[in-house]
Amino acid sequence: MRKSQVGIILGVLALILVTTGCSSLVGGKWAVKVNGESILIKDYETRVAEAQKTYEKLGMKFDTEEGKAALPQIKSQLLARMIEGKLIAQEIKAQKLDPEGAKIKEQEDIIKKNIGDDAKFQDTLKQQGMTEAELKNFLTVYEKVTGDIKEINDTDAKAFFDKNVANYTQPESVTARHILVKTEDEAKAIITQLSAVKDQAAILPMFEQLAKEKSTEPGAKESGGDLGTITKGKMVPEFETAVFAQKVGTFSTAPVKTEFGYHVIFAETHTPEVAPDFEKLKDRVKEDALNTAKDTKFQTYFDDLQKKAKTEYAKGYEPAS
Repeated sequence: MRKSQVGIILGVLALILVTTGCSSLVGGKWAVKVNGESILIKDYETRVAEAQKTYEKLGMKFDTEEGKAALPQIKSQLLARMIEGKLIAQEIKAQKLDPEGAKIKEQEDIIKKNIGDDAKFQDTLKQQGMTEAELKNFLTVYEKVTGDIKEINDTDAKAFFDKNVANYTQPESVTARHILVKTEDEAKAIITQLSAVKDQAAILPMFEQLAKEKSTEPGAKESGGDLGTITKGKMVPEFETAVFAQKVGTFSTAPVKTEFGYHVIFAETHTPEVAPDFEKLKDRVKEDALNTAKDTKFQTYFDDLQKKAKTEYAKGYEPAS
């Protein structure tokens, strides 16, 4: 029912993706040299193997066509992050920074808490091809570069709010159930059954029961066809149009056809869009604006670092053009 979406990593980790490094600097063949320092092939292959294991825990199968197609991209991303991590490690050394400070530990603890537990934290690091030490390196350089950005005034916060107002708007939404069947005749038969129920209060229980008995949607036997809260852009167009047009407390009187089959829809609630109030959201907006300002400054700094770096690739490890 829902459109396919790329899995999204926690927002707090978005910045971390620019870090990872090399654990060994002596012996072995190198894949890349960054300002003369080597990223060894054996270290790179270890990172790839650890990332693969974590992806497999999440359901990825690398012996399938999908998995085989994804692996080169994953490997390329990991090597790029190792290069970026090498630059960060060089900055730690050049600026004589301390990645073991109390503030860095506090930031790392927040990340761990947001992820869940230490096991999930370690798996996330492996998926991204990095270690705790490399995470601390990144947080240290980030703090050094952005530490002078302390607060956002009301004027700048309002400007940020106006530019990003859609992010603070509560979108129009519905809660609904549906029954999915293969043919139009099956859907019409269900509508006929529901139409025969004269007691309005009995329609929803009947709908749930029919969903459990007749719906082809996986999970319908347990959920009774419950789709939860739906906002626009989450469903295929034909279904979205129908569900947002359906009157609350009623079911569709004609089957709704989509690529999945034929649906009968029951709308439970319909909440209109709510425009945001800047004054009520001011603290949140200021925090968002502050983080954005820091991210922008760090990205500019890091882009410059990359441009100045001398990066040499061994044959077979060059980035895809």
